[in-house]
Amino acid sequence: MKGLKIAAYIVGGIVGLFVIAIALIALFFDPNDYKADIARTVEEKTHRKLTLQGDLKLSFFPWLAVQMGPAQLSERNDTESFGSQPFVSLQSARLSVKLLPLFSGRVEIGNVELTAPNIRLITDAQGRHNWDDLAATKADGAPPENASSGNVSATIASIRIVNGEVVLDDRANKSRTALQAFSLSASGIGSGKPFELKTSFTLDQDGAQSQIDLAATVNADWNNKKYALSQFHTEVQWRSASAKEAMPIELIADSMSVDLTQQTLQLSNLQLHVGAAKVTGNINGTDIVDAPKFSGHVALAKLNPRDVFKQLHIDAPTTRDPSAFTSASFESDVIVTSTSIALQKMSLRLDDTTAQGELGIMDFAAKAIRFNLDVDTLNFDRYLPPPTEAPTSKTDATAPSAPTPIPVDMLRTLNARGELRVGQAQFSGLKLSKLKVGLAARDGDVQIAPAQASLYGGSYSGDIALNVAGKIPRLALNSKIANVDFAPLLKDMLDMKQIAGRGNFNAKLSAVGGDTHALMQSLGGTLDFNIANGAYEGMDLWYEIRRARAVIKQQPIPERVGAERTAFTAIKGSGVVRDGVMSNQDLDVSMQYLKVDGKGTVDLVNSTMDYKFNARVLRIPKETAEGTEMQELVDAEIPITAKGPLTSPKVRPDLEGYLKARAKEEIKKETDKLKGKVQEKLQDKLQDLLRG
Repeated sequence: MKGLKIAAYIVGGIVGLFVIAIALIALFFDPNDYKADIARTVEEKTHRKLTLQGDLKLSFFPWLAVQMGPAQLSERNDTESFGSQPFVSLQSARLSVKLLPLFSGRVEIGNVELTAPNIRLITDAQGRHNWDDLAATKADGAPPENASSGNVSATIASIRIVNGEVVLDDRANKSRTALQAFSLSASGIGSGKPFELKTSFTLDQDGAQSQIDLAATVNADWNNKKYALSQFHTEVQWRSASAKEAMPIELIADSMSVDLTQQTLQLSNLQLHVGAAKVTGNINGTDIVDAPKFSGHVALAKLNPRDVFKQLHIDAPTTRDPSAFTSASFESDVIVTSTSIALQKMSLRLDDTTAQGELGIMDFAAKAIRFNLDVDTLNFDRYLPPPTEAPTSKTDATAPSAPTPIPVDMLRTLNARGELRVGQAQFSGLKLSKLKVGLAARDGDVQIAPAQASLYGGSYSGDIALNVAGKIPRLALNSKIANVDFAPLLKDMLDMKQIAGRGNFNAKLSAVGGDTHALMQSLGGTLDFNIANGAYEGMDLWYEIRRARAVIKQQPIPERVGAERTAFTAIKGSGVVRDGVMSNQDLDVSMQYLKVDGKGTVDLVNSTMDYKFNARVLRIPKETAEGTEMQELVDAEIPITAKGPLTSPKVRPDLEGYLKARAKEEIKKETDKLKGKVQEKLQDKLQDLLRG
């Protein structure tokens, strides 16, 4: 007992002496006497001038507290590129720490208050930062030698920041961002104890000001490196430089937790509202420090994209279909790493189109795009700009359209591989079904293969290769169309209504050039075609023969029987393409009354043709009124020319030439007969003379 009393006396004496020492310091020590020494020491260490304008107030018990008035820390003395305004300034500051708990390893901080703190972070035109000298650290990144590795129990009664400002002035890139009217408040801060956090500020980005308010319940277990936010709520009134009205943005999450020891992250019930758009999701993260990987599910609720365009002050696309871009939704599983992003089990709906499958960038550095998508229906034409007004003059009508350049720069950097399947599709008027397209593109070599589709009762198969690695783009295509109904195909694709029938078309072509006109002008290769049981609409070849005969014979023009069309049972041929011009030497057309063969050229660049045909009359149709008189044309071979635009060539039978040739033949026959008779008489007279 006596020993305990002695120990108590000793402890009491020490405490008494400590209290007396603090009292003496408080009575006789004035920190303002050392302001000049403090400023000199700071300038020696940082080459910056510290200005303490107000009085320093110091208290010791029960709180070790420091309070100061206006203060400024200048830019470095040895540089003028950052201007004369202070690097850091504030109007007042107060910090207090409870003294006695420090002896037991506890840090109990009282109220921390900062009024009007102002920080200017500047990057000059040469790319130098005004904080570089203050951010120097050990090269090896090792902690200080006297750093404690043990747990520290710390609490903060409250933190309050009022009217702060942080300016990021990037003079190298001529941009300025500032956090203005910054305020922050939190109370009851301690390890493992939840506390309320609120902050608000105005974000000024090159003159565009947005208001941001954030509130959350925070739980930070500093010793175990576990941090959690609950009831997280952020509201933003975002405004661009050109916007007249602010865009409301709201971010809500039930909870977000981070465990740095286990390197995990969990984000539950995330809700992001951007104007009319609402995104929800749940995210989990693993190895968030060493090799971050985040996975989860995100969804975009159904919205009208045109409303979003309006709220973002973006001009909505002008489309042929006014109802395009009026409905959209999206959801997908998401996997994100530091090098990739993948959308799995994705479902995207735009208007009447639904796309499902997988899409991702497998390597950000290589920009490696991968996809595997199924689309139910896609009408691409409805999203095109409205057609231009019809030409006002003949000159305008015949003027060639402007060439479309090949996007060489984009294709050279394209790194993509995947497959797209579309149930029903429409491109440039062309209607397809069961479309299947494979794409492989890298280093300027773009391969579209296989390309398959059902169209107009038949099928298409082929491949397309476009190489832009060299100075001049090179195109190669191999296409096969089988058993297709050509009437609707040509009408939808080329607005050409002349050809009807079902058949096949094959082409193997190549071209070089930087735009569509150059490609057409250099187009070369081979093609072949055959069409059965069809017709050429808009021209009745048999009637033209009858009409030409009547004109030559100076007879009345006969009346047309039936439609203005030329039916055929088969048409076939092949061609060689050079410099955009197809040359055909073996055109063969079979009809009920005529057999036609021909040769000629088709200028694919200017969409014109120049053909010469030879039509042989097989028989005279019974329904022809002047049938008996026209029997003279049976077995006749009549020259025919076809010249002009592909959609409306002028077809002219040269019946006059035929009749002249026929007359020459008759004259030759009569002459030959006359010569024969004269020769017979001469021979008879010669024989008589010999007998005599």
